[in-house]
Amino acid sequence: MNAITDGFSVVGDLKYRSWDGILADVWSVEARSGAAGVYVSQHPRLFVVLAETQEAAITINSRPHGSPTMAGPARLSFIPAGLRTWSHVERDISLRHLDLHFDMPALISRFAGDLDAERLVLPRLMFEDERVLTLCRLLAAECLNPSLHDLYGDSLALALFIELFQVRPGSERRHGQLAARSLRHALDYIEDNCLRVIKLQELAELAGLSQSYFSSAFKASTGVAPHQWQMKVRLERVKARLLQPDASLIHVAHATGFADQAHMTRVFKQFVGVTPAAWLRAQAL
Repeated sequence: MNAITDGFSVVGDLKYRSWDGILADVWSVEARSGAAGVYVSQHPRLFVVLAETQEAAITINSRPHGSPTMAGPARLSFIPAGLRTWSHVERDISLRHLDLHFDMPALISRFAGDLDAERLVLPRLMFEDERVLTLCRLLAAECLNPSLHDLYGDSLALALFIELFQVRPGSERRHGQLAARSLRHALDYIEDNCLRVIKLQELAELAGLSQSYFSSAFKASTGVAPHQWQMKVRLERVKARLLQPDASLIHVAHATGFADQAHMTRVFKQFVGVTPAAWLRAQAL
């Protein structure tokens, strides 16, 4: 995680533990009035206030100088991967907090397709949930004073993940569309990488989903499978290059990731309905 802070100082040593798919670390810090920080992580994370000398003295926002998302004590914040957040301290405090970092591909492999796509990418800043908080406190205790067996901490971590994301067996959960944020990320990724082979695993990991669930949700959202969407985007690149002066089919095929002119022509006709040469003649008319 990348962080830029001002006015915070760490007290004592960092305590941490890791289990399959979850890294937990406990920090004790002191902060003066007006202290602030900016944070962004490549992994989804849960920020948990375990204890503070002044209730509601620290706020977490998804924009600079934002207002608290709720009044009164709010000790939990789920922050999706890549979301930049800002913290602000109203007055001098001593604070102990737990950070839980989730390795989504590892957790997805444990839960198969039972995860709800929207819950994985939806920010939940400064909320309260006593069941989740209780599990977080038990995990923090494992960081500070480990038990005799790792299975205890692992079971707590899994229970927390299930509770936080409301994991349900596939038979109890409707396979729907991708969340708007996940769909936008996937479409942008395809757009940026359409000239090479994109593996389904890449897109699924980007959204924090299993491959089967992502494929189903993507088709429900767009009407086509991920590889079909990529080919449509690649063929738009082909069309743009065909319209350039002195463009040749051979050069266009190589520049847009096809094996050769015949390969490009075959795929172009399959998706567009005519050959590249016929399409180009139609544009001239």
